Amino acid sequence: MDAVGLCRAVDERFAVTGAGTPPWPDPHADRDVREEEYSRCLDPAKYRILATRAEAWTRALDELGLAISETVAEPAATTIWKRKPDPAVASAVRLRPVRADALPLVFGFSAMDKIPGTLLTLGAGTPAVQLGTLPDCGCDACDDGSADLLDALDALVLAVVTAELVHIDAGQGREIIHTREGCYSSSDWPDAGPSEEEALAAARTDRSRHRVLKGPAWE
Repeated sequence: MDAVGLCRAVDERFAVTGAGTPPWPDPHADRDVREEEYSRCLDPAKYRILATRAEAWTRALDELGLAISETVAEPAATTIWKRKPDPAVASAVRLRPVRADALPLVFGFSAMDKIPGTLLTLGAGTPAVQLGTLPDCGCDACDDGSADLLDALDALVLAVVTAELVHIDAGQGREIIHTREGCYSSSDWPDAGPSEEEALAAARTDRSRHRVLKGPAWE
């Protein structure tokens, strides 16, 4: 199944799992951010939409026969990661692909303002490498609406499932996370030596001198 068909299957399940977590528009579409919005989140519970979207992905990948899911509770939820995630994960769902050499996918769940399931950390591999946490910032000023959040979640999941993901770990906090052609993020990548683009090219062709995480498509 291609990415379009897979997302369609997820949308069908999200109509059920997300029934109690409605989407919301960009609150700043027609106005500037107010100063007081930087220090508050008036409705953190709305971010539970991330957990219900993750549940839709879990159901779709399970039911399509692409993966087998398992729930990981504390304390194991904090030990399945290569490095302990920040924020700390209270529970997780790990999706093991049916294809043995493909990368596992991990959804890690944390609480914002003591509300469970409002922060979602995504990981891949065994042990899992942290790919990102959503939302990046939960304050009202940084809220762009739910559509961008769900798009970011879907893009990370698709990168793992369709073999677009390349993660480069150069040590000392230096890393590159590639999710699709022309779209990647990096942390503390040094100016000296190969550029980020050159490092990615070497990793894709198995010429990297760094630790590289990648795998084949699940299907």
